[in-house]
Amino acid sequence: MATVVSSISINNLTIVQSANLEYARLLSHSILFYEAQRSGKLPSNNRIAWRHDSALTDGSDVQLDLTGGYYDAGDYLKFTFPLSYTAFMLSWGGIDYYKGYELANQASYLREQVKWATDWMIKAHPSKCTLYVQIGDVRLDNNYFGPDTNIPLPRPSYQINETNFGTDVASMTAAAFATASSLFRMFASVTGDQKDAAYADLLLSHGVQLYSCSKTISFSRYQFAVPTVKDIYASTDYLDDLILSAISLYKATKNETYLNDALSYYQLPDWRTNHTEPLGWDNTYGAVYVLLAESLFNTSDPQTSIQSRKVAENYLDGIVSGTSVNQTKGGLLFWDFYSDDNSNANAMSASYLLLSYSRQVLRPLLAISPTDQVAISAKIKRYEDLAIRQLNYMFGMNPINQNYIVGERPNSPKYPHSALAAGFNSLADAIASPTDLSHSHTIYGALVGGPAKNDSFADQRLDWSQTEVALDYNACYQGILAYQAMYSPNGPYYETPTSSSNPTTAHVSNALPTWAIVIAIIFPILAACLLGLLAFMFIRRRRQQPLRQKSEPSTRYESDEGSTLQQDGSPKDFSQGSPASQKKTSVDLTDQGITLPRELLTESTTQRAPELGQ
Repeated sequence: MATVVSSISINNLTIVQSANLEYARLLSHSILFYEAQRSGKLPSNNRIAWRHDSALTDGSDVQLDLTGGYYDAGDYLKFTFPLSYTAFMLSWGGIDYYKGYELANQASYLREQVKWATDWMIKAHPSKCTLYVQIGDVRLDNNYFGPDTNIPLPRPSYQINETNFGTDVASMTAAAFATASSLFRMFASVTGDQKDAAYADLLLSHGVQLYSCSKTISFSRYQFAVPTVKDIYASTDYLDDLILSAISLYKATKNETYLNDALSYYQLPDWRTNHTEPLGWDNTYGAVYVLLAESLFNTSDPQTSIQSRKVAENYLDGIVSGTSVNQTKGGLLFWDFYSDDNSNANAMSASYLLLSYSRQVLRPLLAISPTDQVAISAKIKRYEDLAIRQLNYMFGMNPINQNYIVGERPNSPKYPHSALAAGFNSLADAIASPTDLSHSHTIYGALVGGPAKNDSFADQRLDWSQTEVALDYNACYQGILAYQAMYSPNGPYYETPTSSSNPTTAHVSNALPTWAIVIAIIFPILAACLLGLLAFMFIRRRRQQPLRQKSEPSTRYESDEGSTLQQDGSPKDFSQGSPASQKKTSVDLTDQGITLPRELLTESTTQRAPELGQ
């Protein structure tokens, strides 16, 4: 559906007068996915009718209220590292594409979405250098695939602190606090609500405290303080997070001390400007490159500005040219190993960076560089075209006509790996009836893990690597939707059906050859056998880390070290500073022509930090 465009233009991009209804709907559903992932006491305006209050004793083992927040993925665990990355990305997208949220009538829901995360992060940061980074026991949780009303106990709480620190997770959380602070300051400027301004100040104070700890405490990765995360969300580095937090605080405060900090860390001998990893909770190098180039765009030191753009464009050009990442035959960006179990999220994060850099750096550069118009315009087109092609791949423009957003189209995934939505009472029930949908709920708007390198996709609950949903998977995807709601005069490609690209139509002949009929008979039998074998071998888990070697056998649930409980069921004590032992004293969418799904409508290695200037 085309819309009339206005004369408003930002960085040579014209803002539409009204958001395309399909992009507005998709954006609203992404926010609804996060609402489905809520933990704790649900609000009175809860829109997910099948969800219940849950995990209401979180933090009781350390005499704190750690209820709330979001469940990480298809399970009931809570992790601060991916949550803070998610809050950071949602806030970044909310700031840059706020008008898209407004046009889609989703700004108030964005506010609540981010606040649900940051409210919990505030709880998880009870004192200056103490941060709770995991809630729940991995072994117990991964042997449970039932409803939110019977989540197994105990749910231990694990922390980093001044004695056992984690530069990475503390810095990432500081970046999230700072960026969310900027978002809420924007809310305050738009609405005039001084509560949002006060909340922005509160968030900033938490970010400043954590950043101060990250600067002054010996650098370390947090899995050495909390070993339970090593096979789930182990970190590979901390310097990217440290730089990102400094940049975020600079953007939130305009205090150049933070920018100088970022440049100081950026210029350390062991810092490298040639990272090619995809942007994600563990690798934020791409975001560092893009945000540093943006922050230095109008600096008084043109040489530093030019150098920062060169580094950012080396990273992004590597994506566009294919020198740092492959593409599947269907056109999906695919990093070997990194994309093995979350290929869609990596493609979306790269696309987010491409669009952001084009909007914030290349387009402004175009306006002040008359002699480079052709080259800059060509680069803008390459960046933006690739990003939108990745989004179209999510929508079904791929070799198997598969839409990867739950609940959106007839060809969307029907069996996402989500204990919340599956409707089973136990893991055994899920294994015994893998295709049973009789008690399931549709977790609208969730982006699933994604296809393999050959563009194949198994829509099976047991295949968590392809069908699991997760907070961080949707973060960049949602930002791109807001971008499209803000700038695209037309809807997704499937709103203009063609004979070759309609994602809901499979163009096959009704007349099958004999060999195909034989396969059609035999394949279900073989599939059933394979499914049984898979069920027998099935051990659920969120994702493997880049830190782990592919050839290393997965023993994360067999080793005693992988459990957060002792044999007697009590939480393990991980030496000094053990997390277990350290106790610390609405807008109506129908007005916009958007209809909510019926079932959503409720009835009512340590290194000392360098000194600045060295």
